[in-house]
Amino acid sequence: MNNRAEELIYDHFIDKFLGKTEQCVGVEIELPVLNLARQPVEPEFSQAMVDLLVHRFQFRPTGFTLEGFPSEAVNDKGDVFSFETSFNTIEFSMGKERSVIEIADRFYPYLRALKELEKSHHHLICGMGTNPYAEYADSKPLHTPALTAKSQFLKKFTTHHDGEIFHAFSAATQTHLDVRLPDLPNRLNLLGKLAFADGILFANSLPFPYGQTGAWKAKLPLSLVQEMGDHTLCFRDTLWRLCEAPNTAAYDQDYRSIEDVAGHLMDLKIFLVSDGNDGFRPIRPVKFSDYFQDQDKPEQDVLCFRSLEPIAVSKHGTIEIRHTCTQPLSEIFIPTAFYTGISENYGEAAELVQEFWRENKIAMTNSELRCQAVHQGRIAPPENMHYFMKNLVTISWEGLKKRNFGEEKYLAHLIQADDLMECPAKRQLRLLQEGLTYQEIILAYSAVDTCKN
Repeated sequence: MNNRAEELIYDHFIDKFLGKTEQCVGVEIELPVLNLARQPVEPEFSQAMVDLLVHRFQFRPTGFTLEGFPSEAVNDKGDVFSFETSFNTIEFSMGKERSVIEIADRFYPYLRALKELEKSHHHLICGMGTNPYAEYADSKPLHTPALTAKSQFLKKFTTHHDGEIFHAFSAATQTHLDVRLPDLPNRLNLLGKLAFADGILFANSLPFPYGQTGAWKAKLPLSLVQEMGDHTLCFRDTLWRLCEAPNTAAYDQDYRSIEDVAGHLMDLKIFLVSDGNDGFRPIRPVKFSDYFQDQDKPEQDVLCFRSLEPIAVSKHGTIEIRHTCTQPLSEIFIPTAFYTGISENYGEAAELVQEFWRENKIAMTNSELRCQAVHQGRIAPPENMHYFMKNLVTISWEGLKKRNFGEEKYLAHLIQADDLMECPAKRQLRLLQEGLTYQEIILAYSAVDTCKN
């Protein structure tokens, strides 16, 4: 290794991909929580959710706010429940398994139990990529060491001077894919190019439907208010773009080697570091490679460093796909199954993408393509788009069939769709035109009664 920063990147990121012999999959599922009284989420409901998971599913609290409230719990399966930034969002980080089915078989009992609980508390766990009740929620972050430091960072180094984390109103289904180290650059390249396809299939975050009162808008950053009327299918992209945290932009270049991947990670910025005790403190963002030129910087500061990019290299030895909106609750695992199949059938998927780029003379970057897709702009002639998307889904389905776990059942919704180009956000718009109220759509997207694992 040429320097300490490079050595740390290999130790904490790159070398985690060594020794992979089979493709396992993991997923983090973020779910907005709504108080149907159009008030902030009640702490009593938050506590009741933790209590239920502890008593019925043997979760153990492992993280707490500074006030002593349980903010995280884990069970023996390696599944982690937490409040993501605030009480407005819960997250299940599901332990990796060989198949999506194994994960879903554990997740849905948790969710169904919480859905029963919500009824008596007049709350709702929601299947959307933005919190439709953001206007009524308390956007202050929980008082945990990490979130307190992040809030301090926003106050000190960004225009979000009240320290409230507005991208906390977004929710994602983040798929983790195991890949072999030699395959890492090409897998990252393919998944980056498929960012626009993710928007076409899975965008599910319209701008806040109830965020129209002057008092609420007055507390939002001006840059966000100016985009509230944007006709986008993925407003969570906007929230992340405007949040001013480092390491959130897509990497629009192709990686040619493992060294390129390591080099890019070293170019990302570190902005939270250890305070020397059990907490963290914010610093002005500085490149990872520059920060660790100082030999006195403690290695534990690496624990605060991560990529927040749409396609990220994680510390778990996985590729993390971060830009997928949370889906309607009965469709939660469609994106994870889709990406698992694409990874399994990488060769065919890469060939299809290369052919699409060549035949349609694609000159836009991955980020520009994604923006076009979520704004329903033209990328290629409609017949070419339909051909590409249909074949892409078929390639994923065939990849899942190869794995022989039965995971292809999750793609039935896409395979049988009358309009493959109708993502959940476009479906919301159609349902509104057909006369449903937005509240009725929220309830429909939050239902799990018809869902089969």
